[in-house]
Amino acid sequence: MSTTFDFDEWLDAADPCDPANVAGLVEAVGRECDFSGFKAERAKNGKLIVSAHGLDLKLVLVSKDAEAAFVRRIHGRYVPDGQPAAWHAAVMHQMERD
Repeated sequence: MSTTFDFDEWLDAADPCDPANVAGLVEAVGRECDFSGFKAERAKNGKLIVSAHGLDLKLVLVSKDAEAAFVRRIHGRYVPDGQPAAWHAAVMHQMERD
């Protein structure tokens, strides 16, 4: 299994383009848990390791600053107008139902 420190490389590979998946990724990183096909777990060395089910590439976040920057990058790529990811996913889900 390979690793990267590059946010965009990992996001391109994981491709969480669906709003619900984007919200799940943000949730997994924020709570350091397995959520909606994504997993974020703290290594013994303090780094946060982010993975996606079925993807051999793992993202290594080396600091709290890197974690915050990654979440900002997710929002910048997938969530319009600075909305919370979960809120955006809920709005998009509701719009699909209408």
